[in-house]
Order: sequence, then C-alpha cells, then structure tokens
Amino acid sequence: PFSAFTRSAFIAKKRNYDQPNWFGVALAFGTSAALWAFLFKQHEDDVMEYERRKAERHHKCTGCS
Repeated sequence: PFSAFTRSAFIAKKRNYDQPNWFGVALAFGTSAALWAFLFKQHEDDVMEYERRKAERHHKCTGCS
C-alpha cells in the first residue's frame, strides 16, 4: 500500500530519447580522445627513453670513464 506513494531515487523522470544529451556525448568522446592522445605520447616518450638507455648501455668510449 505504501509503495504507490513513493518514488524511486533512480528514476525521477522518463528519458527523452528524441533529444540526446550532446554535452555528455561530447564529454565522453573528448575524454576518450584525450586519453588516447596521452597514451600515444607516453608510449613515444617510453620508446625514446628505452632507445637512450640501450645506446648508453652499449657505449664503449674510453674517454668518458
């Protein structure tokens, strides 16, 4: 009897699918693009550091030590 007068906290109003939430869509895609850009940049930095350390390890100069 009491459930007829209560309202769910999760469904406050019915979704309107005729007007998508373009701000939310843009935010999701923008965040995804930014994370991918950061991932590629970080990968390039890691590869450069790896190559630098590999070259340093094989460096056989008698004047440096």
